[in-house]
Amino acid sequence: MSSITFLASSRPFTIPDEIQEYYNKTTLEKGHQHISLWVRELDSLGWEEFAEDLFSMTYIYEIIGADSSLFLIYLEKYMEIGDVLELLYIPNQNDYKYYKRELVEAPEPIYINVRSLTYQDGNGTYKLDPKKWVEELSHRNFITEFGVTTIEKY
Repeated sequence: MSSITFLASSRPFTIPDEIQEYYNKTTLEKGHQHISLWVRELDSLGWEEFAEDLFSMTYIYEIIGADSSLFLIYLEKYMEIGDVLELLYIPNQNDYKYYKRELVEAPEPIYINVRSLTYQDGNGTYKLDPKKWVEELSHRNFITEFGVTTIEKY
């Protein structure tokens, strides 16, 4: 079975029309490789039991494209003050019990604040450049199976 990435949000998560239009325009007109960003609610997938103890946010989704430039555009342009997102990547859906056990026993969380432009992991806290923080973040590991990534804007 394939991988799955979860997105938990402090408010209902929707992909803005501008991002969808940008995706359609760049893919069709310029022939770039296929980049997509979409979410669907978790309740229809049967993953509620797995996710219930791992996230602190109310709204939980499956997300495709959380590692894409479109998701980074969302963070840059559409996160509002007070928004919190949580991401978790499971490389193999068949081994979800193993990944949950590892997450509970030895979590390695990542914290990103898109207002103060900080990135924190087990190695330390790093300040992101205000002029190119989206590019810097695109080169950092922010989606992992080793811990929940919390992205906030405070």
